[in-house]
Amino acid sequence: MRRRLKIYLSYPPSLRREIIEWTKELEKRFHVRIWVPFHRKTRDITLLERGKLKPYSKEERRKSKKIVEANLKAIRNCDILIALLPYSSIGIIMEIFYSGYILQKHTLVLTYMKGHPWLNTVATIYNTRKEIVNEIRKIEKVMNYE
Repeated sequence: MRRRLKIYLSYPPSLRREIIEWTKELEKRFHVRIWVPFHRKTRDITLLERGKLKPYSKEERRKSKKIVEANLKAIRNCDILIALLPYSSIGIIMEIFYSGYILQKHTLVLTYMKGHPWLNTVATIYNTRKEIVNEIRKIEKVMNYE
C-alpha cells in the first residue's frame, strides 16, 4: 500500500483563515496530509503574534526554540514544502532554506519575488496556486503516492 504525500505548508499567520480553507480543499482533492504551523492556537503562538514576549528574555528564547524545533521536525517529516510568501518573512524564508537547501526536498514557493538568486537556488517559484496544485499532481505521480 502506498502512503499519502506529506506536505508542510509555510505561510504568514495573517493568512491563517484563508489557508485553513485551502488545506481542507487540498486534503480532500488529493488525499494528502498537510502540516500547518499556527493551525492550532497555542499560548506560545498567541504571545508571539501579539508581541507580548519580552525581547531577549529567557521566556522568549525558550518559547521561540520550542516553536522552531517543532517546525523543523515537521519539515523533516514531510515530503515537500509549499511556501506562500506574499511579503518578506524571516520564518518562511528560513523554512524555505531548510527544506530546499539543507534537506534538498521539493520546495514550492508562491511569491511576487521573481528572479532572486537565493529563491531560484533553493526552490521552484510559482505565480498561482493553480500552478502549485498541478505540481503536486506531478510529484504524486512521479513519487508513486496514492
